[in-house]
Amino acid sequence: MKRIFSLISVLILFALVSCDNSSQQTTTIVSDFSNQGVIQEYYQTPNYTYLLMKEGDAEVWMAVNKMDVNVGQNLYYNKGAAMQNFHSKTLERDFPIIYFVQEVSLTPNANQATANPFEGDTPVKPELVKQNIEVSHADGAVTISELFANKDKYNGKKIKVTGKITKYNEMIMSRNWFHVQDGTEHDGNFDLTITSMEVANVGATVTFEGVIALDKDFGAGYFYPVIMEEAVVVK
Repeated sequence: MKRIFSLISVLILFALVSCDNSSQQTTTIVSDFSNQGVIQEYYQTPNYTYLLMKEGDAEVWMAVNKMDVNVGQNLYYNKGAAMQNFHSKTLERDFPIIYFVQEVSLTPNANQATANPFEGDTPVKPELVKQNIEVSHADGAVTISELFANKDKYNGKKIKVTGKITKYNEMIMSRNWFHVQDGTEHDGNFDLTITSMEVANVGATVTFEGVIALDKDFGAGYFYPVIMEEAVVVK
């Protein structure tokens, strides 16, 4: 069975993006595993669906963005981050290891791995499509429209932004890359790029806090008029 990505040695400590995570820190690694399994059992929480999957002769626990599933269904997926010694407060259950999967489908080939925006020296800009999004902004959070309308005011400042993750690229240039939208827009700018060492799922609504930089040029034409860097997830 096709394997989706290579085993990477242990990464930096990550905080899991979910109100269901344990307060204790856990070691996060990217793991190599197959992209198809059969649901053996599942549990629903407000944010996640926890799944016991059978992959060949092995059984593994996964967590995905909440979805409707049934025992016996096949699932197809393409990315996962392994959380060791994870405690779910909602389920009151400990998992020696559980995989938080970014993209999942009930049909094969419905999801493709997120493209790496930096291939060699030639970056490939992701296609940005404005989504119909409404979010409840965290206290003190700045909207994307306000940020772009007054970007000079926020240059070099640490701010909060609440939005829905629409794209996620993992461990590029030693950091994770998020595209976030909150439903607001200024002069055609509706998407904020955020770099972080955090892990989060596409589709999750998250509040990031980080430092705003303007006119950031990573070379080869990969240029950001506004970007949030060194971001952390605000619990």
